[in-house]
Amino acid sequence: MPHVALAFAITALFLYIIAQFYPIMSIEMNGLSNSAHIASGIVGLADHDFSFLAILVLGVAIAAPLWRILAVTYVLGCLYLRYPSPYLTRIFRSSERLRAWAMLDVFLLGALVALTKLHNLAQIDIGIGFWGLALVVLALAALDVTFDRRAIWDMLSPPVLLEGMPPDRNGWISCHTCELLQKISKPHTSYNCSCTRCGAALHTRKPNSLSRTWALVIAGLILYIPANIYPVLTIISFGRGDPSTIMGGVIELFNGNDWPLALIVFTASIVFPLLKLLGLIYLMVSVQQRSRLCLADRTHLYRIIEFVGRWSIIDIFVAALLTALVTLGNIATVYPGNGAFAFGAVVVLTMLASESFDPRLIWDAAEENNG
Repeated sequence: MPHVALAFAITALFLYIIAQFYPIMSIEMNGLSNSAHIASGIVGLADHDFSFLAILVLGVAIAAPLWRILAVTYVLGCLYLRYPSPYLTRIFRSSERLRAWAMLDVFLLGALVALTKLHNLAQIDIGIGFWGLALVVLALAALDVTFDRRAIWDMLSPPVLLEGMPPDRNGWISCHTCELLQKISKPHTSYNCSCTRCGAALHTRKPNSLSRTWALVIAGLILYIPANIYPVLTIISFGRGDPSTIMGGVIELFNGNDWPLALIVFTASIVFPLLKLLGLIYLMVSVQQRSRLCLADRTHLYRIIEFVGRWSIIDIFVAALLTALVTLGNIATVYPGNGAFAFGAVVVLTMLASESFDPRLIWDAAEENNG
């Protein structure tokens, strides 16, 4: 139902504009007040020389969601109007690749955590931008429900009917992006080979998958330690304040009787990154050992790792919002810490590691033994 999906995409675009241009929340304390937009956190992080985190928030909270909404709206609009644009497949491919990196839903949860942290410190008012953000997240969720990606790909470029199925596995390959099964001329060399439908690079197996994933996982494990030792932010009120680590923020939420949010932050910011790293290590070791045990379970584990990785970035959004919002001079100020930099790097490394790992390697040992 492209017309229904198009309606949700247009709604999401309209709500996205509202969420970006209206303040998410405002703070008032001892006669001083301030408000924060989604982009305010980027400016706040950049002002404190955390350019890496500012670029990260810009990418996942503004650029990636905007491009995905615009791309999907354009593709669905062209299909609805039957406008034959030559760039539809490439635009749709780019939007699909950015799905995991468009994190407005995670940003919304980060805004809730920021509100909870400040409700005992000052008067906090929720702005129009917050409700616009909540509604755009709902619109995007509805879009995903009504959005049949395979049907859209088939409408953009119908697949060629294959005769004599099943084909010889050595002469056929499936595209990672659009899932089109197609014939390749050189089965054992996938370099310089592109999908005939979406133009994505085709690989029988991702090149250097294990070595790249090992490098990213080891770097993530190294940075995981300072990410949890060093403070992610410091809230100073009337000249007093203590640096707060990730675990310190969780304990603060528990002490404030906000245990549901504390549990969410603990799971997303502490448990998920560590389990992702350990899970990837287990998958890589099992592949290198040519294990045939629990093949389906290991594939499910990889899909879980791939799904939960994006939710670990909550603390970065909290730090960005608080840094931008709480700038009340000597009365109250929030400073980001080095722990936020390390934690942001851990999130990016774990997401890149899950993308670089090729789950087809899990089944290679069973295939060889069957042969």
